[in-house]
Amino acid sequence: MSALDWNAEATLHERDDAGSEMQYNFNVLRKAPLRDLVTQVVAMTVDERARLVIDVAGGKSLNVAEILELAKAEGLA
Repeated sequence: MSALDWNAEATLHERDDAGSEMQYNFNVLRKAPLRDLVTQVVAMTVDERARLVIDVAGGKSLNVAEILELAKAEGLA
């Protein structure tokens, strides 16, 4: 089991590609427990999840690669 709290409040963001390479704007797509958001991202196509980030309560941010790695480690992928 990972050190992350699967029931922690988390927010799924999508990067707005109108930003520069160093700074992006993000749109909130959904707020839910971390497990729900990881499961949602895993179910998406590669193109659908390409610009996603999950922010977890407590300051941790997960990019797509980290989300998929975490899902695999937890048997969600």
